[in-house]
Amino acid sequence: MVLIYGECHQNTSLALRTYRERYNTTCVCPTDSRIFIRAVQRLRDGENLIPRQVEIPPRVAVAQEERILNYFARNPTSSLRRSARQFCVHHKSVHRILKKNKQRPFKYVKVQALLDRDKPVREAYCEWLLSKVANDSNFLANVMWTDESTFTRNGIWNRQNLRYWSQENPQLCRESMHQYRFAVNVWAGIHGDQIIGPVFIEGNLNGPKFLELLDDTVADYVDGLSLGANSRLWYQLDGAPAHSVVAARQRFTEMFGENWIGRYGPSRWPARSPDLTPLDFFLWGYIKK
Repeated sequence: MVLIYGECHQNTSLALRTYRERYNTTCVCPTDSRIFIRAVQRLRDGENLIPRQVEIPPRVAVAQEERILNYFARNPTSSLRRSARQFCVHHKSVHRILKKNKQRPFKYVKVQALLDRDKPVREAYCEWLLSKVANDSNFLANVMWTDESTFTRNGIWNRQNLRYWSQENPQLCRESMHQYRFAVNVWAGIHGDQIIGPVFIEGNLNGPKFLELLDDTVADYVDGLSLGANSRLWYQLDGAPAHSVVAARQRFTEMFGENWIGRYGPSRWPARSPDLTPLDFFLWGYIKK
C-alpha cells in the first residue's frame, strides 16, 4: 500500500483504484482512500504498520465491581489506572464499571478566592439584585455593566478547543511566552445588547483618566439614550482604586443619582466578585481567545 501510494504521487484516490486493480482477486481491498494516509503516518510516527487489535479486558466479578464502586465513593478523585493497579484489573474494566453505574468524570472549575468577610456582602448584594429583578424583569438589561482589563501580548487560548482539521499533520505551532512584552489597558461596558467602547487607556488607570472617560465616552452614550431609557439606567463598576476617588463618586451622583452600584455607592458592589458581572464572566475571556 505504501509503495503504491508513492507510485501514484500521493494521490489517494488513484492509489485506491490501482490497489484494487492489482489485488482485488487475491485479498480484501480497502474501501476508504484515507487508509493510505493513515498507513504512511504510522510509519512516520514509528508505529506498527498494522494497528494493534483492540484489547478487550476480561469481565470483573460482581463483588469486585462493588468494591471498586465503594472505593470511588471514598476516593472520587482517584484515577482509573491507579485504582486498576490496586484491584489488579484492567483500567478499561474500571471505566466500564463506572460508566455502567452512570458515573462521569467532571472537571474542576477555577473560581475567585474569597475572604471570610466577602460572603455576607456577596449574599446581601445578590438578595438585593434578585429583589430588583422580581420587581422589574428587565432590570438587568437597564444596568450599564463596566470594567477594565489588561491585554498582553501572550493573550489566553484554550488548546483543548483549538483544532485544525486536515488529512495530513501540518505540524502547527503557536508562539507564546514572549520575552518582549507589552500591555494595553481597555475599558468597556455592556448595556442591554449594546457593547460600549472599547476605550484604550494609556498607562495605568487613575482618577483623572477615569473622570475623563466618564465625561467623554459614558456621558456621550447616556446623552444618546431616550428619556425613558435614561430614567431607568443604572451604572455598575467594581472596587478599583480609580473608581473610589471622591471626585468620581460625586460625578456618579450627578449623572445617575442613587442609581449606581459601586464599592462606596448607594448599592454596594461586593469585592472579588468577577462572577457577578458579564464582562469578567464572559466578555474579556471571549475577546482574549
